[in-house]
Amino acid sequence: MVSFSARSGPSSFRSSQRLTITVAHATLDALVERSNREGRSLSNLAAYLLESSLDRRGDGSAFAAPQPAAR
Repeated sequence: MVSFSARSGPSSFRSSQRLTITVAHATLDALVERSNREGRSLSNLAAYLLESSLDRRGDGSAFAAPQPAAR
């Protein structure tokens, strides 16, 4: 089951949406290790990986990939 809630507002562009997923403990450990190594938040890395995966497969629409957060 997939559920999400759209944020409504006066702007004419689409805002980011929140997604909750469950992953194996080993996957989470690998994501946390990589996010620390790259200086990204876990959320930013997960969004980047999902978006780049869709781009490679040709399933995603054009969008700007998130950049690492400034420290």
